[in-house]
Amino acid sequence: MNWEATVNEWSKPPVDDVGYIPSTELMAMGDDRFGALMETMRTTRYTGWRNHGNRWRDVMGLDSLEDKDILDFGCGVGVDALELGLMRNRVQLADLSQDNVDVSTRTMGRYNIEPEATWLVSGEYPFLAAPNNSIDVFYCNGVLHHIPWAREIMERAHELLRTGGEVRLMVYSDLGWRHYIRTNPPAHTPSDPNFQNFIRIFDQVGFYADWYNEAKLVDWFGDLFEVERLEYLTDNDRYLAAVLRKKEA
Repeated sequence: MNWEATVNEWSKPPVDDVGYIPSTELMAMGDDRFGALMETMRTTRYTGWRNHGNRWRDVMGLDSLEDKDILDFGCGVGVDALELGLMRNRVQLADLSQDNVDVSTRTMGRYNIEPEATWLVSGEYPFLAAPNNSIDVFYCNGVLHHIPWAREIMERAHELLRTGGEVRLMVYSDLGWRHYIRTNPPAHTPSDPNFQNFIRIFDQVGFYADWYNEAKLVDWFGDLFEVERLEYLTDNDRYLAAVLRKKEA
């Protein structure tokens, strides 16, 4: 995967039910327009179809995580980081795009919340320079399914987390594949003839997407984390949210 092209693609983060807007354009917006757009996205994400049955907010911990050191890995435009900050968590931002980090910082700043730290993610280990054993929660919403080297990212998350720490994860699901592709999810997604179709059904940008279920989470990451909770999201189960608890060596 070409890292420069990937950074360029994902410097157009999704604004829910609006589209993929370059972060440079978001930063150039006046305060009123920017604020209105972020509030629209918050309403869309947390009261719309994504939060069907309030499962998104519940499993991702947006109303229960409090007074934690949280790393928002792949922060995008920062609406989840804002929600976590409003719960008096100390939120660190990480993204492969500095422009996205800037947008997230601006989103949080509208409520006078500053990120505890910001990190630029690279395509090589250790991916970001945050210190080991420094966070309570590795928050990863809509990101891991776009990473071909997901195992390495989760190994890094394991290093960053303190004893008893957790991953809060939202990914594309096996049922999402079945619903939209109409076949059984493949064992090796990139080799499937429907791979590109799957990417474009779920995203307008990016070069990679994968599906997850509990069995895959256990198979790929079970030596690192215990699956503590798992719920399918939306009325057609296209997403999956999970809480993974760090295992000690």
